[in-house]
Amino acid sequence: MSEPYSRPMIIKAKELAKELGITVHDGVYLGLQGPTFETISEYRMVKILGADMVGMSTVPEVIVARHMDMETFGISVITDMGNEDNIETVSHAEVLEAARKAEPHVRALIKELIQRY
Repeated sequence: MSEPYSRPMIIKAKELAKELGITVHDGVYLGLQGPTFETISEYRMVKILGADMVGMSTVPEVIVARHMDMETFGISVITDMGNEDNIETVSHAEVLEAARKAEPHVRALIKELIQRY
């Protein structure tokens, strides 16, 4: 499973995001065991490993989906900036608020991707 995400689906999602005026970025997602916020040491590890973002979901779901021969697409919302040089305490409420703000964009993008892919 060297290529878990569908390249054609990624290309289409990027086209749609541009049409919708939604800014997207490419990056490497590292899945860690949860459910906890990362420690300073874990942020350092993530950086050393070359990942751009970290989370505790997506990876297990994609593994299962690919084993079922499903075409997959991943999208992440960055809810807090984990900078190991300047760790700020982030509350669950702040993470939920950041996700809430991104939700209309994610919903619009996924809706269009389903309709047009």
